[in-house]
Amino acid sequence: MITRRDNLEQALSDIETHRLAGASTVVVNLGWWAALSPAEQDAYRLRADRAHVELVADHELSSHYVEVRGTDEGSVSTERPV
Repeated sequence: MITRRDNLEQALSDIETHRLAGASTVVVNLGWWAALSPAEQDAYRLRADRAHVELVADHELSSHYVEVRGTDEGSVSTERPV
């Protein structure tokens, strides 16, 4: 499963409320992630940890959406943990 959401907030909310089942990884744009404050990054990391999903960033992913993947999908070499 690979799907997109408009932003990280929407993706995590859908995962937390079980509207998006089977998610294992959420990918965000690296530039967008780097622009967040440390407190915002920590809050998103905590939510991802609680939802049991990996949060990664990719400089090649558009900043206009986030990508949500299931366990059957592999990672891309340009992704890195955040």
